[in-house]
Amino acid sequence: MLLNVRKISLLATIFAFSALAQSENWQPVSAESLVELPANLIEKRIQQDFSLSPMANELLNLEQDLAGMSSQIQAVQTLIQTAGNAPMIDERVDLVKLKSSFLDLLQNSQTLRQQQLESKIEVYQNVLDKLYQQHNQAQRSETFELSLSQEKAKARMQMMMDRVDETILQSSLDEQSPYAKEFASNLNKIKQLKDAIASHQANLSATVDGVQVSTQEYIRQLLMQSSSERSLLDQESLMLSYMAKVVALDAQSLEFEISEMQALAGEVKVSTTPANAVALFL
Repeated sequence: MLLNVRKISLLATIFAFSALAQSENWQPVSAESLVELPANLIEKRIQQDFSLSPMANELLNLEQDLAGMSSQIQAVQTLIQTAGNAPMIDERVDLVKLKSSFLDLLQNSQTLRQQQLESKIEVYQNVLDKLYQQHNQAQRSETFELSLSQEKAKARMQMMMDRVDETILQSSLDEQSPYAKEFASNLNKIKQLKDAIASHQANLSATVDGVQVSTQEYIRQLLMQSSSERSLLDQESLMLSYMAKVVALDAQSLEFEISEMQALAGEVKVSTTPANAVALFL
């Protein structure tokens, strides 16, 4: 019964991988659409894009299947543990099959998570490359210095306009102009709007450990974090291989036990000997 358990499990895994390969993969949002976003929204935009993808739905279904199968494994384990000295062969066979199927699902889930992570890393790298390109182009451009001068001129003009506004306002207040109160109220509302823009979540600078950083530095930090996640997935792969080894050993042990029981059941016990039959002839 268990002779081909590992082979069946291997075939199931191959078929599962084939199904994954045929399923629609996640196509992340392009770097072009991300590079214009504030740094603190880039990661959220990528995660939002993934959550709406078929891959995310497939991962969710796998998690639900894993949760259901985990409950079945625990129930069979409890039944075997409370059976005392009863052999519980059928239940132990079911347990090995359940564990094997559970590992197949777990491997599928991890494969999808690896694909998601690799796609996300690729997007981060593309965004970082484009940010570097923009930065280099701006530095090389002859209009770069002109742009800085224009910004300074605008700042000086704004400063002068603010002074004029304050002068007009003060004059209006002194003369008790009928428009003075409305003018002051409008200025206050404009200030509130400017403060709201400055403190808006979409306009906040990205922070790492409470320190404001540039967009390039923020993306580099995201790449480092993704590399750490990749290391964790590698560890999980190692754990999966050990778990598969345990299931294979369980199957091998159970197969040997069943073979012994079948051998004992088929053994011919000789109980009639000449010595035992002597009484029949006396």
